[in-house]
Parts: sequence; C-alpha cells; structure tokens
Amino acid sequence: MNEVIHLRQIIQVKKQRSNSYATVDLINVDGSIKKRDKTTVVKFPEHAKDTATIGSLWEVSGKERLNHFVVNDFSLSEYTIDAANIKFLKPSGRILSRWISSNIKGIGSVIANRLVRNKQLTQLIIQQDKQALLNIAGMTESRVRDLLDNWPSSALYNTINWLEEQCLPLGFGEKLVAIFGEYAIDKVKEHPFLLVAMGASFDQVSKLANKLGFTLEDEVVVAGITQHAAINYANKTGSTVITQVELIKEYSKLMKSNPPENIGDIACEQGFLIQVSSGYQVYGKALMEASVAQFFVDAHQRKKGDGSLLASWETGLSNDLVFSALAEYETTLDFELTVDQRNAIVGAVLSPICGISGGAGTGKTTILKAILGVYDRVSEGLQCYQVALAGRAAQRMAESTQRPASTIAKFVGEHIGDNKPKLPEQILLIIDESSMVDLLSMYRLIGILPDATRLIFVGDTSQLPPVGNGLVFQALTDTQIPFFNLSQVKRQSADSGIHSFATSVRNRVLQIPQDTKNTLSESSDCSIERNPSVSRLITLWRESGGIEQSIVLSPVRKGEFGVDNLNIELQTSVGHARKAIYFQDASRGWIPWVTSTGTKILLGDPILVIANNYDDAADLRNGDLGIVTEVFEQQDENGAVGVIEVNHVSINLTVDVLAKLQLGYAITIHKSQGSQWPTCFVMLPQEAERMIDQTLLYTASTRPSERLVLMGCQTVVEQAMRRGSIALNRKTFLRERIALAIQLENE
Repeated sequence: MNEVIHLRQIIQVKKQRSNSYATVDLINVDGSIKKRDKTTVVKFPEHAKDTATIGSLWEVSGKERLNHFVVNDFSLSEYTIDAANIKFLKPSGRILSRWISSNIKGIGSVIANRLVRNKQLTQLIIQQDKQALLNIAGMTESRVRDLLDNWPSSALYNTINWLEEQCLPLGFGEKLVAIFGEYAIDKVKEHPFLLVAMGASFDQVSKLANKLGFTLEDEVVVAGITQHAAINYANKTGSTVITQVELIKEYSKLMKSNPPENIGDIACEQGFLIQVSSGYQVYGKALMEASVAQFFVDAHQRKKGDGSLLASWETGLSNDLVFSALAEYETTLDFELTVDQRNAIVGAVLSPICGISGGAGTGKTTILKAILGVYDRVSEGLQCYQVALAGRAAQRMAESTQRPASTIAKFVGEHIGDNKPKLPEQILLIIDESSMVDLLSMYRLIGILPDATRLIFVGDTSQLPPVGNGLVFQALTDTQIPFFNLSQVKRQSADSGIHSFATSVRNRVLQIPQDTKNTLSESSDCSIERNPSVSRLITLWRESGGIEQSIVLSPVRKGEFGVDNLNIELQTSVGHARKAIYFQDASRGWIPWVTSTGTKILLGDPILVIANNYDDAADLRNGDLGIVTEVFEQQDENGAVGVIEVNHVSINLTVDVLAKLQLGYAITIHKSQGSQWPTCFVMLPQEAERMIDQTLLYTASTRPSERLVLMGCQTVVEQAMRRGSIALNRKTFLRERIALAIQLENE
C-alpha cells in the first residue's frame, strides 16, 4: 500500500479515546463527510488531548497508517493519522452548518442550514438578539439559549491557535478567554508567567518568555520565577504562606543563583503574590483562605433567624429548649453520654458553626446521631446533609446516624452546574473527618452553601492533615468560633493496650508496646514485631482471620513493606488457583485484567477503590473497600465481567469500574483514615522513617478495635514521636484571616 499523507485535512472529532487518540470523520470543503471503508483515528499531540472534544473541528497534517488487530478471532483494521501539525478551526459556511448540528442540542442539519443561510447570524449572536433568532424557522427558546451559550468566539479560536503555535497546552485557551476576553493573547505576552499559575510547566513558560524577548533581569521574569518558587513550596509542604527566607531559598535552588533581596516585593508589584504578616501568598491561596474565613465568620455572627425565612425557628432557640430536647432524646439511648459529649451536643445545636474534636474512640461519630436527634426536636424541618472527604468515612457516618452521607466531591457535584438542584436556603451541614479537609475542597464547598447554613466540623487535630494545601479544621481552634473537645475513650476499655499506646502517641509520651509472641493468641492486644518479614506477616495475618478480619497498613507504596509488594505477597499466600477477571480488549480479545500496579484481580480478592465513580449503578468513592464475589466466563449484555460487594451492595464490574480498582489486602495509612478493622498490622519500614510522624503513627494505631501489631524497628517509633506533627510546620494564614474578619465585623 502506498503511504498516505494528509495536508491540512479537516476532521471532526466523533469520540475521544485514551492516550490522545480520537475517532474522527474526514470533512470535505462543502461540509460533507468523506466516505471511507474503515474507521479513521487521529493521534493528537499531547498538549491538545483535552481540547479535542466531541464535535470540535481541526485541520490536521500527518502520515496515515493502517492498523490491524484481532478481536475474538476476527481481523479488524482502522486508519490512524499521526498528526504532526494541527490547527483548531472556527467553522464557517457549510462546515459551520455541520458544527452547529453536531454541537447544539436539538438542532439538526435542516435547521442548521437555515441558520447559516442567514448572513446576519454572527451579528445576531454577538448582539444576543434572541427574538431575531427565534424568528428563524425551527428555533425554540432552548435551542436559541444553547446556540448562544456554545457559539465559538473569535477570541477563543485565536487564543487556542496562538497556544498551538507556542506548543503550549491548548486547554488554557478557555481559561484565558474567560478571564481576559479578546485581550487574552496580549495579556500573556505581557505577563507570560501567568500561565504557570494555570498549570503550565515552568520550563515551557521560561522558553516562551525568552522567545518574547524577556531576560532574567526583567522584573516580570523575576516575579514569575518567584511565583513558581512559592507554588513549589506550597506543593512540597502543604503550606499556603511562604516566608521571605524560604522564598529566597527556593528561588536560589531553582535558578542556581542569588536573587534580588526584594523578590517578594517585586512579585507583589507585578501582581503575582500578595503580602501577609507572616510572608507571601500566591493569589489563588489568598483568595480561597479569605473566602473561607469570611464564610465562617458570617456564619458565626449571623443573628438568629437571619439569612432565610427557613431560619425563623432559630429565634426560639434557647439553652432550656436544647437541654430539654437532649434529656428527651437520652431516654431513647441504651448508653450514657459523657459530660464532654453532652456539652458538645448542646453547643453544636446552639452554635451556627462549631468544631468537635477528640481522640479516636471518644464517640465523635456516635454523638452525631444525638445531635441530629436534638435538631429534629428543636428545628422546623431543617434539612441535614452529611459529608466527608473519603467514601469510607461517609459510609461509616451514614451507618452511625442512619442517615445519608456522601463525599464532599459528590455533594458539590450534585449541586453545581446547569440543571442541578439548588440547596434549600437553610441547611445543617456536618463534615466528618474534618482534619483531612484541604483548603480547595472547603472553598468549593462554601461556593454552593446558602447564607443561612449551620456548620458542624467533626475531627481529630492529632490525626492526619489534608493531603492538599492548608489546615482548615486546625485553623478553627483558638478562635472565637466554638470548639468542643472529647476526651473519654469508648472504643476500647481503659486498660486496653491499644488505647494506652494510642494515647501515649497522641500525648507524645513514649510507651513502646510489648513484643509480639510466637502467636497472636499469646500476645498482648497491642504488640510490636521488631524483626518483621513478609513471611512472618503472612503467618500472623492468617491467624488473625485474614481478609475478613484484618488489614495491613503501610506508609509507603514501594519497597518490600510497601503496599504494592504486600498486595502481591498476600494475594499469593491465599493462592492463585482462583478465577481471574477477564475483559474484552478491542485489539487483543478476551484477556486477563491487570491493574495499574501490575496485578491480576481474582475471585475472593479484597479490592480498594482508587477514584470516584459517580454512577447510580456503581456508586463508588475513592477509598472504598470491597471484595470480588463473582467472576464471569464472558462479558454480559451490560458489559459486566464480574461482581464486587462494596458497603454491603453488589456492583457489576465493568471496564470503567475495573480501571478504578487495586488490590486491597494492604492499603496506605492515608487511605485508612475514617475506617476501622478488628485487627491492624502496621508496617514501619526503616527506609520510610523520615516520612513517619506522630500523626501518621497515631492514625494507624487508632484504626483497630481489637488488636494492633506494629511491624518495625523501635527507633522508627521513637523518631516519629520526636518529630511530632509535620503538619504543624505548615504555614497558613486562615486562622489569622478569621480573627481579622471578626475584628472588622465588630468595629
């Protein structure tokens, strides 16, 4: 076959595929589709993959090859164009008609052709002349609205094509045009390092700045480098503030040279950073902290009944009413509340915003049911929503209160965007495992909350901090916002070895557990195996009850005692003589599924969900754990190849779900927060000593209800205790912003 080379061929994307591939139609100049005997696929450059959306039009040049593959013994083939050059097209003429019919809901080719024949179409759309558009036969109000909302602007096409010329990610086009409109390109040329804050790589932008004629001495470049140094520091430490000393250190490390001493001031003058009393912040972090702080203070200082007619019940709220409601509720309990718990319940109902903190096992999640019981008695139909960062924490919350709970991501996703239901004008929002809530998640959350929202944060300041930037829950302490602490442990008895060790870690008073004996039955409920090995772990794991009764936790993914290797070893110990999950691959047929870590998934394996899956038929959350209960011999009519059970619900295993699973014999300590097991084996590898701190050790040691086995050297435990909480070294400004906002409100 002769080599086919396409030059400036117009194509329209039909379907996005993985790895920058897309199924396309080849378009003739008259807007018609070129008929071909095989499917055509285009391999887009990496920087264009997110912009090659369904319906978009492109001009591509590149070589075409014929791909052959086999599916279920059938030979198939398709044409693949490797795009060497691309250009994002603003459609016109007959091609515009095709674009409209492909991209605007409810408009087919007939109505699209009528629109295009109107020579004033572009002007009508720019002027937002809805009535004139409605006068075109076939147009309805919904079609006009969709046309106006989705019309391709000249600024967007010009910006995207300029980005393409610079080999920059095309996805920045919409962001730039949304902020700067038709001046987007000029703004980037003036301040190229704006792209770093949007996610462009520092090297890419540095090359662009050089191409545009900037030098290292120019203040625009100095400011851009300084901003990048601040972003690096935030990503590395979780901080939202960088001091002048750290800023100079990060700049010097980045550029291998000494910067001007006033780099912070230069960056502020150029609009890249803002100054706070303790250092500097990039604008995004400063904006989020200021918004979150103001929301908290507005909630705290809102007068009873303000913000919504639905809040009128608050005017009758009093201490006597709440105490009376609590006394009535307590008659329904089969246990007695502690003094701390009672005070927290009353305070949480009287306060429009508060925090509840306490060590593991003190009943934080348990008293939520009591808080809700009191709210039911004193409020008038107040709707309550329960959220947590992780799916497992939300599930435990729902089980404890017998009321629905979801992840923060799902909650926000259900109420933001077009055609999504709005929240009532007043709600009660309870956020569990609040210590792990990062600044960005909180910022997204307040963006959908009504003014009269009542907020309860529940967490443990001694547990793991957020993976992302900021310290939201921790910032509430030592402010005027009420904060209640629980102290009495209910999970284990007072003489429990687990309780004693966890408490010693929380208080940073070293108390090494007894050595693990030959068997678990001979050992204390909290013990340490000083000379761990994989074989010893497997022996003890089997004795503990294995999959049904225990979990293995590790601070790391790699290495002998990392999660990846332990999952392989534990799966092998159970045996491979079990059915493996197979799936239908487009090119290779019916083959075994292999996870991203290189393991097969077998019948009876525990699994860990590693990404959210928002689907009514398979509603899964990052961090959920389950087990493979069925493996099919062939794919069924719904695309399922097996069944997993997660949170007592059977879910069909499709390829989409499989892509979000890993083995769950062993998981990271971070993934364990919010969960509980009878027995926990906690790996403390020597090579991970630097990353194990007090919060990591404390979180791991508070996951078991019956038995804790530490597997590692005593020096790792000692070093973690000396290190304390690494999170407390984070530099943030949220607490100060809360104090400042309260001060301004009171002036």
